[in-house]
Amino acid sequence: MLIATLLIVPNLIEWFGLGKVLFPGWVWSIAAVAVGWLVSQFLLPYFGDVAIYVRAEPDTIAKRTEVRERGLALLRGLNDDPAYDRIVVVAHSLGTIVAYDILQLLWAERAPSGRNNRTEPELLKAFRAVGKKALPIDSAERAKVTMDSAELAEFRGLQWQLYRQLRTAPSDKLDSWKVSDFVTFGSPLTHAEFLVTHNAADFAKAVDERLLSTCPPVSEGKNPNILYPSRSPKYPHHAAVFSATRWTNIHDKGNGWLTGDPISGPLVENFGPGILNVQVSLNWALGRIFTHTNYWSTAAEGWEVLPSGERGPRSHLDVLRDAVDLGREADPVPPAPKPTVRRRGKPASPTV
Repeated sequence: MLIATLLIVPNLIEWFGLGKVLFPGWVWSIAAVAVGWLVSQFLLPYFGDVAIYVRAEPDTIAKRTEVRERGLALLRGLNDDPAYDRIVVVAHSLGTIVAYDILQLLWAERAPSGRNNRTEPELLKAFRAVGKKALPIDSAERAKVTMDSAELAEFRGLQWQLYRQLRTAPSDKLDSWKVSDFVTFGSPLTHAEFLVTHNAADFAKAVDERLLSTCPPVSEGKNPNILYPSRSPKYPHHAAVFSATRWTNIHDKGNGWLTGDPISGPLVENFGPGILNVQVSLNWALGRIFTHTNYWSTAAEGWEVLPSGERGPRSHLDVLRDAVDLGREADPVPPAPKPTVRRRGKPASPTV
């Protein structure tokens, strides 16, 4: 639409004799060509892939199912391997939508349920603690919920504690859950209301029907809770994947469609206030033009943008390292071993 408008402008300028008032028609023609090249080189390859993946057509549904099955097979293998006790899912661009779908499917398989009867007291206690942060059932009330930095840190701590309880099953006949973190960057999920559904109302309905998972999860009843109240044994509903998996989203907000990363953005409005959204500012060979593939680049220069808009102390790579959290900063620090105190023996009595 933008390109078509720019192509029409030169004719309008000539027809109305506005060449002396506005830019000449040839300037607008060059602008249209430049914008067309930028869109075809940068935006269409990425948005086109996203549109193909989310489109509900026979060919795309079959391919989407194949992609999901391959991702599920990988995560199942890692989750069942005793050599691993933690899985971090890191995804970029279209991969964030694919990974989101796979995590929902894996949770439906591996979460505590009537089949996967995980009833350890400490586990249920951890579920109830996270459940107190559940979002309201009513979509209008959900939209009002916010978390400040302290509340967000508290919620993420509860998620980590629940993950620690879920990662080891008490029996080899029961399933564990080892996905501690979901890290997204350059994610088109910021536009999910029209990419995943048709509009904001349809998106809210999908959340109501538990087709889409939020962070925190939506409550099972009027009182905040994610466990089915009438089920025995107690277990969480199937859209509660982000009760035990922390979500960090990294994005680069620019000015308009050509600077920064127009595909990405914050996810709180669509998916809940329990997501840690971190804004960065990236610069590469083309400056601030379309930085979508530079979140992990060592050649690019980038830094964190604080909520105040000021430049933060962390580089874009530091932000990514902290999100992956290989050092497990949330784990409690083990107490330092007490120094061994050697008692002196009594001096020997002098012999006579």
